[in-house]
Amino acid sequence: MKIEKIGSRGTVFTFEDKESALGEYSVYLINGDNRLYLCDTHLGPKSMEPIKEYLQAQGLNKPLVIFLSHSDWDHVWGVCAFDNPLVVGHVLCAQNIIQRGPLELQRYASYQNGEIQLVNPNLTFDSRLLFADDGVEFIYAPGHTVDSAICFDHRDLVLYAGDLVEKPQPSIGWHDLENYIDTLEYLGELRAQVIVSSHSGIVTREDIEDNLEYIHGCQEIVLKEPPEDDDDGGEDYLRKLYTLLLYEDAIAQTVGDDFDYSSFQRQLWQSLDMDYLSSESTLLDNVDYEELKLALESYMAGL
Repeated sequence: MKIEKIGSRGTVFTFEDKESALGEYSVYLINGDNRLYLCDTHLGPKSMEPIKEYLQAQGLNKPLVIFLSHSDWDHVWGVCAFDNPLVVGHVLCAQNIIQRGPLELQRYASYQNGEIQLVNPNLTFDSRLLFADDGVEFIYAPGHTVDSAICFDHRDLVLYAGDLVEKPQPSIGWHDLENYIDTLEYLGELRAQVIVSSHSGIVTREDIEDNLEYIHGCQEIVLKEPPEDDDDGGEDYLRKLYTLLLYEDAIAQTVGDDFDYSSFQRQLWQSLDMDYLSSESTLLDNVDYEELKLALESYMAGL
């Protein structure tokens, strides 16, 4: 593990390839006057052991706030390593952990680093949440996912961006690309002196501009009709991902409080004779775009 001090009170912990099973992955710690703030928690309690050892070695025994930048499994599985932390996330992050968490534990079981108990945020926010005495603020910033949020250290001017900014390009987990563009533009305007990404370490405003260009390009691809013979695997995958996300949201909105994510995924992929417990990327790699779209239309019509 690489440990790097940032500013007057920040520490980046980077899990390298052999440790992470996901490639480079970073979590960020702020040593506030009154609390410790840990941004994201990697793959499970064993991942958090070196973080806990660091806190003990440094004599850092202040109350712990864990900030979840979004609900994806590789960000929330390590919360259970800590005793009674204050867990902060956007209100949609809390909802998604309840909805998606059990299926993700099954789908990505091979990545689990220790025995995992899902822990939901016990303090949620809609727009912003400021710990004024420590100068730490959490801000809703949808884009990578609908529940994405950032942490901004107002004293050191450090921005923790989660998965919103990556090199060379970000991943897409929500269909509203226009909102993603708005968020990236907002991040570029923040007066941050350092920007920390979950999967790319320290990133720059140039990286934000590159990500903006990529999302604009994705927008052009998904809004045009696919060619009859789509030889570009990247564009084909993007269309399938976008279509799945778009219909999933529409179905969830239609069903309302009774929407069951696991049931939806099981029924959809079984209707295509595919194993719904496979990773989403594997499923999308192996399904035909038109067949996927037809299955989603059929599901929607049956509601």
